[in-house]
Amino acid sequence: MEASANSVRSPTSSALLREPLLKSSGSKVTLRIASSSSQSKLPKIDDEERAAAKSFVQQLRQLPNEVYVVLLVDFLNSYRSFGFRAVQYQYLTNVFGLSDLEAGSLLGMQAWLLVVFGILGAMLVDAFGVRATALSALSVSVAVLSTSIYTVALKKLTTRANRAFAFGIQYGVFNLSGALADVAADMLRPHDFKLPDWLPRSVLGGYTHMSGLRVHVLVTWFAVLAALAVVVPLLFDSMVVPTEETDRPEGRAAAAFPTSSSGGYSSPPPFTPAELASLRDRATAEERTRGFLIARAPKAKPPLPSLAPSPIFGRANVEALEKATSPKSWLAAASASLLRAAENIRDLCALREFWRALWLSICLILLSKQWGDMDQLLPAFLERHFGVNSPIFTIHSINMWVCMVGPSVAASLTAHLDDFRVMLPGMWLMAFSPVWLAYDPGIPASITWVFLLSVGEVIWSPRQSAWVANLAPDGREGVFLALLSLKTLVTALPSTMLNGWLNMHFQPNCESCRDTIGHFCSESLNISAGDAQSLGVNTAVPMHACRAEESGHLCVGGDFSPRLVTPLDSSSFLQCPSTCVECPGWESHASEMWFIVLICSISSPLMVSLSLRFLRGEDDKATSACRIE
Repeated sequence: MEASANSVRSPTSSALLREPLLKSSGSKVTLRIASSSSQSKLPKIDDEERAAAKSFVQQLRQLPNEVYVVLLVDFLNSYRSFGFRAVQYQYLTNVFGLSDLEAGSLLGMQAWLLVVFGILGAMLVDAFGVRATALSALSVSVAVLSTSIYTVALKKLTTRANRAFAFGIQYGVFNLSGALADVAADMLRPHDFKLPDWLPRSVLGGYTHMSGLRVHVLVTWFAVLAALAVVVPLLFDSMVVPTEETDRPEGRAAAAFPTSSSGGYSSPPPFTPAELASLRDRATAEERTRGFLIARAPKAKPPLPSLAPSPIFGRANVEALEKATSPKSWLAAASASLLRAAENIRDLCALREFWRALWLSICLILLSKQWGDMDQLLPAFLERHFGVNSPIFTIHSINMWVCMVGPSVAASLTAHLDDFRVMLPGMWLMAFSPVWLAYDPGIPASITWVFLLSVGEVIWSPRQSAWVANLAPDGREGVFLALLSLKTLVTALPSTMLNGWLNMHFQPNCESCRDTIGHFCSESLNISAGDAQSLGVNTAVPMHACRAEESGHLCVGGDFSPRLVTPLDSSSFLQCPSTCVECPGWESHASEMWFIVLICSISSPLMVSLSLRFLRGEDDKATSACRIE
């Protein structure tokens, strides 16, 4: 959520860096640090304190059923997103043979496009609703639109009292999907699968086998179809309706956003007073106790193009239809839409809350980059140093398992605390998590890094996303989050290219010791002189050579290392490499690479610490106090 971003382990995204705003989502505020006078007048101030004291099960039961539908769709969509993102670097370098820098550049473009489509998806939610946007986004051809849909959908179904808990649950749910995707990737990765004979070879490009990575990627797209099957019958445009009338906002916020509601409810419902009264009269005792009900938003009914008595045959209607379908009318409508969008952006940029949220996301760029490091640097590090049998994605899944349980627990325990009092310790913990890798790179250090990173993440990331989303004006959450994601358009490509450069310079791939789909030349065998000559080896005696055990491909001649073949009568010992470390002539400087990651990460919490007064809105409070005096 991402976060996407922002990240997000983002689709998203998201991303990519797992930007918090894309990867995770949330909308939680702590009333103790309200930054405006209107916030201090929220009704039911004690609701949040009571919610923080409730047990996990009690809070879970109070979530509306519609929230669970959103969580199920998010689970399936996240399996597709995380399942591909975790393996995509290995997929590009091993299966397609791209260099580290080429893979980093391509993934940077992908990250850039994820942000673009995420922005589009977030804005479409505001314009067309959750259901219509989700149906479009879950079409396989445009699945990346879904990056920000469920962030907005979940906010529309929650209040301030239960929003942090709901987003904590969502954070855990999509991390569960990512953990299961990681486990599946590790199970499938070492194997090649024979394709059924009834499949036409011409369609398959002549291939008879499919690598485990390809099978894993294929399964992730079936998850998209499952999500679509859930959305069609179960997901609708629903929203929170308070069981009691709430006061309207005051001051500048009301002028800029006249449709806002001050009751902690997102997106004031588009009902007439009579419809609202009817809904409240039908509210159950449970709904009255919790203070809100969930109602399905009415479909917008466009006015008829003519007021003529006959809307079908009337001449006025025909003329109106001709006018409405003329290019001039389309241009006028497009211009009006662009003007409204520009006004929305202008209004948002005039809010100090927007600049606070933007500055925090800028401060966290290098810390959030650790999610990208976990997707791009860690798999390459483990595979090249310890071989294909190392538990690459099992280690990667530690992050998902911790994030599955941790956020909801952290939200329950810290909901009553100041936002930055919670976030800063988590940021520092995550920033220092690569220390052991920088000192002594290895599998134990990798496990420790991912675990500490994850613990720090569950402390600060959901709370940060909630803090940001709460600053978003009601009814314009999508545009607000989309504007915050614009910075990723600048940072996505350099970030992934940097990771490609780090891999290329500090732990390069060893193509001379691997076959065409990335299997190491780990098995030794004897070949005849004729076979060796046919492969370009000038010899008159039988040879001792290496081949890839999984594919049976001989690693002789061509671009393979000449030291992978020796005469049988030679006294030299032939070691067939199962890692890049065993490949002749290969060098690595992993400690330096992880030290760079460490230094970059520490800069983020340092910048946040230096900006606390601005981020907390304390400067605004001081200015307001001076004006009152």
